[in-house]
Amino acid sequence: MEMVQIGETLRQDAVTVVFVNVFLQQIGLPVPAVPTLLLAGSLMATPGDLGKVLAAAIVASVIADWIWYWSGKLFGYRVLSGLCKLSINPASCVSQTEARFIRWGVSSLVVAKFIPGFSTVAPPIAGALRMSQLGFLLAAGVGAGLWAGLALGTGWVLKDTVQAAIATLEQHAGNALL
Repeated sequence: MEMVQIGETLRQDAVTVVFVNVFLQQIGLPVPAVPTLLLAGSLMATPGDLGKVLAAAIVASVIADWIWYWSGKLFGYRVLSGLCKLSINPASCVSQTEARFIRWGVSSLVVAKFIPGFSTVAPPIAGALRMSQLGFLLAAGVGAGLWAGLALGTGWVLKDTVQAAIATLEQHAGNALL
C-alpha cells in the first residue's frame, strides 16, 4: 500500500485504522503503531477528531494488555517464558523483567509502553503476580493514554512537517526500495 493510500484511508476512517493498528502491535505482532499515530495526528482537523482517535488507541491497547494480563493470570510464568524465548537474552529475561515489575509496581505499567519489549511482558507479569484487575486496567489505560497521546499530539502539532515527510517518502519510495 502506498503512502498516499494509507493517508487517504486514515482520512476516511482514522478511528478504525488506529484501533486495528494499535491492537495488532500491542498483541505482539511486528506492526509499527507510532508512525500510524503520528500520521493520524497530523491528519486530524479538530481536537474532537483527535480525541476520538486517542480513545480508539487507548481502548485497543487496554484490550490487548487485558488479554496478556489474563494469559499471565491463567498460565503464569509459562507465558512469560514463551515471550522471553523471543528476546535477545532469554536466560535473564524472566528474572530481570519480574524484578523491574516488583521494584516499580503499578507505575511500571504506566511507563511500559515507552520501553520496547517491556510493554509486551509487563501485562502477563501483572497477571502472574495476581495484580488486581481494576488497578491493572487503570494503570494500563493511563500508560496507553500517555503513549498514544504523545504520538498523536506530536503529529497534530507538527502536521506540516509530518505531511512534508510523507510527501518526500512518497516521492523517493522507489529509490528507498532499491
